[in-house]
Amino acid sequence: MPSSTRFRPIFLAVMALMLLLGACSHYQLGPPGELPFRTLYVPPAINRTYAPQPGALLTDQTISDLQGHSNVKIVQNEQANATLSISIVEYERSVGATQSQDTGLAQSYILTMVCLVTLTDNRTGEVLMEGRRVTASQQAYVQGGFQIAEYQAMPVLTREMARKISNIVVSVW
Repeated sequence: MPSSTRFRPIFLAVMALMLLLGACSHYQLGPPGELPFRTLYVPPAINRTYAPQPGALLTDQTISDLQGHSNVKIVQNEQANATLSISIVEYERSVGATQSQDTGLAQSYILTMVCLVTLTDNRTGEVLMEGRRVTASQQAYVQGGFQIAEYQAMPVLTREMARKISNIVVSVW
């Protein structure tokens, strides 16, 4: 067996390994880019709707989600580099599905929440993001009554909203 054919598989394997390692060398863990702030203050969310007290839940879940990102630190006072203000401005219930026996009765509702998010740089007073509209929806199944269904769906709805708000804040805009 000639020596050139014996080294061909080894040569191809080495070349494939070099291409693979070269492609992965620019990978960066976390979101790309640098945020204009390192510390963030999140005051309690303001509820401007008739939604059943989602403010504290949304604030806690947003803080919890933001703490999972390595490029921002949540602090408990206004001495932070930036402040994230959340205002719940719309809350709507619409019929998701009707009962098969009586189409006038809902079997599930779609709960939709809309928030306006403002991010302000506390050092310069510059508004980094003003009134960004964020929408989240969740289906509530009415089996034990609407109030129970809404009560059970609210944490899921606010968790989805918190995830979306967190992604907007840590993304490069």
